[in-house]
This record gives sequence, structure tokens and C-alpha cells, in this order.
Amino acid sequence: MLRCISVFFVVFICWACEVDYSFGEKDFKPRVVVNALISPQEPFAVRLHWSRSYSAQSGFTPVGEAEIRLYEDNTEVVRCPADPEGTTQTTFRAAAGRSYRLVVSVPGYGELSARTTIPEAPAARISFAHQKGWYRHFDMTDLTAGVDAKAIWLRGTERDNNGEKDIYAFYTTSVFVDQVNGANDAYESDEKGSTIDFEYFLRVARENLGAAFPLRFSVFGAVENRHTFQIIAASDTYDRYMRSRYKHELNTGESAQENPFIEQITVYSNIDNGIGIFAGYNYYTTPELCGNASQAVWRFAFPPYLRRKLPPTAFHAPKR
Repeated sequence: MLRCISVFFVVFICWACEVDYSFGEKDFKPRVVVNALISPQEPFAVRLHWSRSYSAQSGFTPVGEAEIRLYEDNTEVVRCPADPEGTTQTTFRAAAGRSYRLVVSVPGYGELSARTTIPEAPAARISFAHQKGWYRHFDMTDLTAGVDAKAIWLRGTERDNNGEKDIYAFYTTSVFVDQVNGANDAYESDEKGSTIDFEYFLRVARENLGAAFPLRFSVFGAVENRHTFQIIAASDTYDRYMRSRYKHELNTGESAQENPFIEQITVYSNIDNGIGIFAGYNYYTTPELCGNASQAVWRFAFPPYLRRKLPPTAFHAPKR
């Protein structure tokens, strides 16, 4: 009898704990979402939209009325109305080594603000090393990064007879490359020179720059293919946002059954009184590198009018 009562009690408790949760928009209050990345290479642009609930079937609604102000080292450099279509393009270009503050005023909502910095331009030497099977190997050496760079990101594109596309994977044996996008894969490891695949980019945190370079990496590609690489000096805000954004995108991909709740991931935001990102970065894109082992090593840095003298505390990778 006591056992029956215990079973009934457990069943009753479990039944009592069951509730139906609705993702409806009954208590949902939209917030202003800001998306504004800023660099010296591109005119500054701001995207403003209203947030929506996860269950909403419609897209994001642009903020129809707002005023945008941008300050460079506390001096106003941009003041304009927001484009009611959602994306406001300006002619302003940022400068390396400067601090920026973005202020957005939305009638009936309030004022949003955020701050960021623009790192000094990175410089490095990159060269084609050899071809092994379907993989091309490169050496990246003599990296120089300003003290304000939180991390160095490496992305790239591949061009063949069918056009240009993003490099979907990098391969390296370096233990100092961030593992956030790394996955074990022994397939063709001898040709790749690595048993770890890094999806879309390589990221090296500032504290590991001295140990990570010189860096040998490989990418997929035939001998006749040409590759272009983009080296990004990330500010603290850019680095935190892009890293958390990648982890969130993993939750919405096929491997996560497109379920963003499979793992709790918080995408970094630095917008006061809103959500989103205002982040600075600096980069340079190399010329195309072909598969000729005798090809001259490319030296890349910014042209003189964008280049500034690095402070004594700037990082210089040792030659080995």
C-alpha cells in the first residue's frame, strides 16, 4: 500500500510540473537593433531595425525615424537622419588609432550609444610553400600588429574557372590558433598537413601571437587556383562579437537541427539602451597568390596615407 501511494505521489508531482509555454508576442516589447561595423577601408554605414520574437513569421522592420551621430575622439564627424529603409550609408571613413562613439536617437524610444576603437593596420609576409595533393600550403611570417589589436583573424577567397568563393576551411597544426571553430578530421590529413579543420577562418588571440608565428597553414585548391587572404586586426568589441556570433551560427546550422536553444549562446552586444554591435576593425587584402613556388613573397601593409607609426609596445613576431 505504501509503495502504491509513493508511485501515485511521484506521478502526481510530475504531472503538476508540466506546463505549456507559448512563444507568442503577448508581452514582447521590441527593442532597437544596431549593426554598425567601422573600418578605414569602407564608408561608414549603420543598420537600424526593430527586434522581433523568435516565433514571428515576418522579417525585421526598419526603424523609420532616427538621428545618427558619430564622434571621433569626442569631435562630431557625422550627423544625419536614418534611412527609413533600414541602412544608412555615409561618406565618412574612419582612421586607425582613433576612438569612436555612436549615438542614435529614436523618437518615442530614447537614445542609444556605444563606443569602439580602430586598431592599427596589420602587416605580414605571406608566401606559397608547396602543393600536396589537392591542398595548397602557405607560410605567414613577420607579423606586425598594433597594441590595440585584441586578435588577428585570417580569412580568404579562392578563384577558379567557375568564379570566386570564400575559403570554407583552413588547416594548421599550430596549437596556438583558437579552437572555437576547430574540429577533428583525419581525412586526407597527410595532404592537408593537419588533423584539425578550422571552418572559414583562423583566429589567434593577442597573447598567442608570439608563439603562433611563423604560421604554416593549408587550404583546399588545385594548382591553377588563386587565393587571396584578408588579415584582420580586431578591436576588443569586434573580436568578442564575431567570436560569439560564430558560436551562435553553429546553433542555427544543420548540425544543431537549426535549433538556437540547443546550447545557450549569448551574442556579444555593446549597445546601451538597445541590442546589437558597434565595432571597429582594420584589415588588408593580399594580391592573388598562385601556385608557383618561385613566386615572390608578398609584403602587405597599408599605403602611407593610412599608415601610422606603431607605438613601442606594438607586437612584432620574431623571425625564425
